[in-house]
Amino acid sequence: MPYVLNMLAAAAVVAAPAAAPQALPAVVRGTVVDASTGAPLSGVLVQQEGAISSAFTQADGTFQLLTERGAAPRLVVSTVGFEPLQVSLKAGHGQAPLRLSLSPLSGFIPGSPMLAAGQLGQGPADTAPLNTGMIFSYRLRNQLVQAGGARLEGWANNDYRLGVRLRLRPLLLEAEGSHHETPVDVAGLSRIANPAFRPSTWQAGARVGLLTPVFHPDLEVAGALGYRWTNTVPNNADVPYTGTDLDWEQTRQAFGPVATVAWRPGRGRFHAEASYGWYPWLLTAAKAPGRPFATSLLTDLRGVVGFEIVPGARLGLGYQVDHWQGGGEDLARMWSLQLHYTPGGAPRGLEP
Repeated sequence: MPYVLNMLAAAAVVAAPAAAPQALPAVVRGTVVDASTGAPLSGVLVQQEGAISSAFTQADGTFQLLTERGAAPRLVVSTVGFEPLQVSLKAGHGQAPLRLSLSPLSGFIPGSPMLAAGQLGQGPADTAPLNTGMIFSYRLRNQLVQAGGARLEGWANNDYRLGVRLRLRPLLLEAEGSHHETPVDVAGLSRIANPAFRPSTWQAGARVGLLTPVFHPDLEVAGALGYRWTNTVPNNADVPYTGTDLDWEQTRQAFGPVATVAWRPGRGRFHAEASYGWYPWLLTAAKAPGRPFATSLLTDLRGVVGFEIVPGARLGLGYQVDHWQGGGEDLARMWSLQLHYTPGGAPRGLEP
């Protein structure tokens, strides 16, 4: 009887299935780049299909993901503005570093609120720094106007500017408008008469150009054709205050090339942008009996340094010089506090 029991026990051991070996973790490394430019993409989500393992790419596009060995896993690679990508990995050992290319979505506008599941707060590198969105500025403006021997100078009241920017890489479109009043001092007038002379100025502008990264994905350059329009109306009921062309309504239009350089580090909240516009083609007009002045050239120099405070909103400190020249001059120096708003956020600067 003991012999029979021993035989049955041995048979049970032989018949019992072997315990499945536990899958061991494996590290998958790689780089994700833009298929159209070859530039590395930061903030790209890399996930193991059917698992919770995930990672985001760094500023140089690299990532490390801890997966399970055994059955060949699949990776799902996705980010805003690009076609999702699925990659099958080798089973077991020997996985070489990956180089994954994502193709941009056709018709996608960077900065728009097209956030895929699991990507909230993440985005492609080209969402910054020249964001699609709106820019509101309040400016401290010092105005100097000279024509026909008269010189007016003073600080403007209620100088504000509203701009809209649309970027559909590589196309860049911008439009802006502003208004200010300048309570200037007029030589020879009493302090009572001076406040009545408050020229009111409306301005507008637009740019159409091409945008491209240079040397590094965080550094972008845009070349554009710019247009500027300005109209100044002396609020004096056509009463000559200076006896010069400054007393009459002036309208100017200018055309010329504009160059912009913008920088923003891959994981930083700071950004910087500078532009220079040279407008040699001017169309001018004045209300009779006045004559146009500052009719030969406009130069426009701008710079801003900003900081992202919450997703989609950045504060900036700016400086701008507008100089109309020719037969007199109209020179403005402006210090501004700017608010940049981007629908969908500027996610790259807010990565954990």
